[in-house]
Amino acid sequence: MPELPEVETTIRYLDKKVNGKKILSIKKSNKNLRKNLNLKDLKSIKGSTIKEIKRIAKYIVIKLNSSSYLIVHLGMSGRLKFYKRDSFQKEKHDHIILEFQKFYIVFNDPRRFGMFFFLENLNDVNNFFKNYGFDLLTSSIDNNLIYKIFQKKAVSLKQVLLDQRVFVGIGNIYANEALFHCRLNPQRLTNTLSKSQVGKLIDSCRHVMVLSLKNGGSSINDYKSPDGTLGSFQNMFEVYQREEVVWKKQSFPVKKIIQNGRSTFFSPALQK
Repeated sequence: MPELPEVETTIRYLDKKVNGKKILSIKKSNKNLRKNLNLKDLKSIKGSTIKEIKRIAKYIVIKLNSSSYLIVHLGMSGRLKFYKRDSFQKEKHDHIILEFQKFYIVFNDPRRFGMFFFLENLNDVNNFFKNYGFDLLTSSIDNNLIYKIFQKKAVSLKQVLLDQRVFVGIGNIYANEALFHCRLNPQRLTNTLSKSQVGKLIDSCRHVMVLSLKNGGSSINDYKSPDGTLGSFQNMFEVYQREEVVWKKQSFPVKKIIQNGRSTFFSPALQK
């Protein structure tokens, strides 16, 4: 599933291609995504010019010159693809096709858990995202505030990292990696952490996100950048899907458990 670094990689690529460009046409398949465009939306979008493309949480937010917005979520298997006009060929699972003068942007999603929808104004955007938490790549985070939130919650560290009301964009892979990086047990409860440990956890989450972004994200199943490039961060995983970890020339076993329906990998000997 594309997570924050993969979404940010997609945006940075597309921003160079689509900013200031006019949408000549937009077409959608007859298959439903988790959240869809309707006929009125298609008419509103056609002829619009893209003014800005940015990320909020794991959503791609595209501002149009009409001060309306296209919102995209890649879901489990979605990706945005870039084609020059002479190389475009429609493929299975292409659900949204945006035509520009010299290229196409296509939303492809085999499992159709993604979203591609229209919001009429900034107020609608703010309302949609009002319950989302801190962004580790863009927000200035007050460690004391997070410590207070952790003290009140008393849930597992893995669970709180996946809670988008606290931190946005951290998915299962990066929660595993961040918890290993700061040597904290994913089953440990939030209210058992000291202020210092909370700070180390935040630093580790940010470290893992930035490192993944520098390596183009993780390509395990479906993710590719819009030009088809694979990410390489999966080659740097320290604990996720590993059977053992090596630290100070010693091998330690990795244990796999299920937390809230998601796979968790950790080293009981190293993570306390």
